[in-house]
Amino acid sequence: MRADGRRRRPRALVPAAALLLAALTACSPGTTTPPAATTAATSQAPAETATPSAEPTDSATAPPERPDAMSTPSADGASAAANYFMSTYSYMYATGDTEPWDELSSDTCEFCARRATDVERMTDAGNETLGDAITVESAVGVEIADDEWFSATLIIDEPASQEVDEKGKLVSESDGGRYELYFALSWNAGWRVEEVDVSAAPGS
Repeated sequence: MRADGRRRRPRALVPAAALLLAALTACSPGTTTPPAATTAATSQAPAETATPSAEPTDSATAPPERPDAMSTPSADGASAAANYFMSTYSYMYATGDTEPWDELSSDTCEFCARRATDVERMTDAGNETLGDAITVESAVGVEIADDEWFSATLIIDEPASQEVDEKGKLVSESDGGRYELYFALSWNAGWRVEEVDVSAAPGS
């Protein structure tokens, strides 16, 4: 939080350039290639779990806490992991600390790398973002391959934001909005975000 009482806030999400399908098929040597993203969308019924979103905090500068559901490779765990990941997004932009974000980001996740690079650029320039944290309206997880590959779909609400320099001069601003985020996640003794695809939320 700034000295004048205004809270820093994450900049608006930009649609990911990499398609989710590429992330799902870009497996490391020795791993099983998961079904394509279209398969996941049509086989959700037996393993689809909705997780209530976390209660919004007063400030994104507080380090987010990992939910207990993240300890298991399940549809519920996937939705909890994606929800937590977006908490680290808000925290990263509010504080400049990318460590929690990086801990879940796969080395192949282009969306993850771009967001971390943006925060580093902003921090190096002495800039900050102003506003409230992202609100996760809903989170639904799907198990694609047993105990290994998962997806999660989040609907988020991101209020308008501004980036300002050290003197308070406006650098950029965004109107925010409601977004649908589609996550590709893997489990190997812990969660990894392989890629995120972003689009306008239905009805927005």
